[in-house]
Amino acid sequence: MQFNILIADDEISDLDSIISNIQHQIPNISIQKSLDAKDILNNMKNIDLLIISTHLNNEESFEFVRSLEDFVFNTIFLTNDAKSDEEADKASEIGIFDFVSKPININKFKHKILHYMSIRKRELELLREKKISHSIMNTTSNPIFVTDSKKVLFSNTALLELLGYETIEEINDTFTEIKDIFNSRPVVIQDDINLLHEDKELLNQNQHTDWFSNIKNNNQHKLFINGKNGNDYVFVINSTLLDDGFTYIIHLKDITKEVEQQLELTNLLYTDNLTYLSNRTKLIEDLQNQKVNIKSLAIMDINSFKEINDFYGHKTGDTILKGIAELIIPMIITRENLLFYKFPSDIYCLANLDDDEEDFTHLIKSIIEAIEKKVFKIDPHEIDARITVGMSFSKKNNKLITADLALQAAKQDHKDYLVFYDELDNINEYKNNMVWTKKLKYALANDDIIVYYQPLINNQTLKVDKYECLVRMIDKDKVVSPFFFLEVSKRTNQYAKITKVVIEKSFKEFSTLPFEFSVNVSYEDIEDPDFIVFVKDQLSKYNVANRVVFEILEDEGIKNYDVLIDFINEVKSLGCKVAIDDFGSGYSNFEHLLKMNVDFLKIDASLIKNIATDENSYKVTKTIIDFAKNLNLKTIAEFVESKEIFDIVKELGTDYSQGYYFSAPIEKPNIYDYK
Repeated sequence: MQFNILIADDEISDLDSIISNIQHQIPNISIQKSLDAKDILNNMKNIDLLIISTHLNNEESFEFVRSLEDFVFNTIFLTNDAKSDEEADKASEIGIFDFVSKPININKFKHKILHYMSIRKRELELLREKKISHSIMNTTSNPIFVTDSKKVLFSNTALLELLGYETIEEINDTFTEIKDIFNSRPVVIQDDINLLHEDKELLNQNQHTDWFSNIKNNNQHKLFINGKNGNDYVFVINSTLLDDGFTYIIHLKDITKEVEQQLELTNLLYTDNLTYLSNRTKLIEDLQNQKVNIKSLAIMDINSFKEINDFYGHKTGDTILKGIAELIIPMIITRENLLFYKFPSDIYCLANLDDDEEDFTHLIKSIIEAIEKKVFKIDPHEIDARITVGMSFSKKNNKLITADLALQAAKQDHKDYLVFYDELDNINEYKNNMVWTKKLKYALANDDIIVYYQPLINNQTLKVDKYECLVRMIDKDKVVSPFFFLEVSKRTNQYAKITKVVIEKSFKEFSTLPFEFSVNVSYEDIEDPDFIVFVKDQLSKYNVANRVVFEILEDEGIKNYDVLIDFINEVKSLGCKVAIDDFGSGYSNFEHLLKMNVDFLKIDASLIKNIATDENSYKVTKTIIDFAKNLNLKTIAEFVESKEIFDIVKELGTDYSQGYYFSAPIEKPNIYDYK
């Protein structure tokens, strides 16, 4: 960096000697001299330091310097008396206080110049940093701007292009405040879908008004921006407060594609593709949602529908299914307290959000009567249909189960409808639970909880890459499936013990094997503070951290996602990997998935097993795979039972396959699979 000095003085006799001396002692310095004001003006753009006499060429030098205030330079006045009151007063008027008295002391003069060189060096560094920052901001595809919370102080090219403006001034002229850039409606995420009975307009207003305090206190805030092409884009907003305490750098990350995929998945997962009503999966989620607060249920089943399908054909059957939905909808459409669902096959469900049991019962009777009177005319046939209904007003969280029990009892008793009562509960279930509780207790005490291993095939190499560790129980020399004892273990507080047995035996088994392997853990395991301590102890005992995958079932039992996310982050920090099990089963929360640092999505078996025959299963699976790829997650298809299913999941782009087409669970991992 060359430092340019211009000296303007007509009184210093040895000025050339002084200049030569300074240039000899200070490298990278260029000193010129001039006595002409016009010459000084012509060189201003290249000057870093102006040294000017207070008596230059009969000009008032202070006034002359004042005329140069548009230029960026530092000034030293050469004076016969730096302490002159007259000169000090003039200097104070234009903010200049630096003087060098004549005759010039070379050493002091040199230190003055070095001081201004350091200042100029820092100015250039700051300018360079600013240019680099602007360059970085303008080369990133994400919109970035700087704001004082009212106006845009700086904007990169990406934001200008998004909004369709050329300058910051155009943005500030168009929008009164920063918040006006953003669309007032909130981003629709899974939690918003469940806000069925809140004041959405108030929600919109609050989110729009308080957006800036939200992003200051909670990064990852999400809002819409309406682009110049008229399309809405969804952004995650992150803010950084600068040292001045009131200026913010706002970084916008475009998540429009992820949100669109999430909405598409939500629509596929929660909608019946024949009637376009919400499906059973959506009902299960609504039952878990306290904001929806379902008070009672009625499950409606078409009598002898299989015979209608078999005799008249599936096309006619589908017409009747749609016809019954179209008959019921006008009867309930004006009632804001009802939700209507379509289950698989020939079953419908009405959910009541009011406590009025008498009114709900009267409505169900009216629906039964209306369907009984209806004749479905489907050329050349006239078909009658009847329904049986099971109802539940249970105060417990078992309305779906108890309504189904009432439905089965109504069918057995040949009644049009039946309301659940306690005596309908199956007493044999309790007897069965007692038997398996005793067996499980014995198995835990006698080391009869064992592990089987099912291989996962790499879809590209067709080699075994991983194994899933699956619990089994020995009962009188028979290997028993977890179907018989796992739910019982949860009700009898023995589930956590089983998980720990499986983890310890699996870690030991794979401590000398080259495969990755997965173990299943539930939210009940994770929310126990002692569980992570146990995991760490086992990881220190067995050298498997870089090969173990914790497979987490994300179901309706999750009460606090922060607990789940903390566990994932902690095991990941130990070198482990994480998979979400049964993804697509209906409980999968896409909003939370975006926050979870997982490695694999395991697509639910209910989708994979029907993928070759059910168009909806195919669509959901394809969307999940695309969604996972967009998040750089690997996908695993379980329940691959045939070549036809395998060919489809491989074509769709899943990374791994698991199922009986390749292998049933086996007693020992096969080391030869690795070679």
